[in-house]
Amino acid sequence: MSVRLPSVRHPHSFYDVFGVVTVAVAIMALVLAIRYGSIVRLETAVFMTVIFLWAGWAIERILGESKDRARRQQQRNRPWK
Repeated sequence: MSVRLPSVRHPHSFYDVFGVVTVAVAIMALVLAIRYGSIVRLETAVFMTVIFLWAGWAIERILGESKDRARRQQQRNRPWK
């Protein structure tokens, strides 16, 4: 059984999105545990905003690909052709 790492550029499933967001939250928690200041908090807020915007984009992409795949499969399975 091969395990694929989460893809940032080409997310294919929920697990890609979940994996990237989980790693980002863990990194930010570690950074805030080590250093805590107003600039660090601002950087953390900007980074997490970027991560959640990416997650929205990734979910839209996954759903769009799923819709296209379902449409192609439906066209292939038409009984009158």
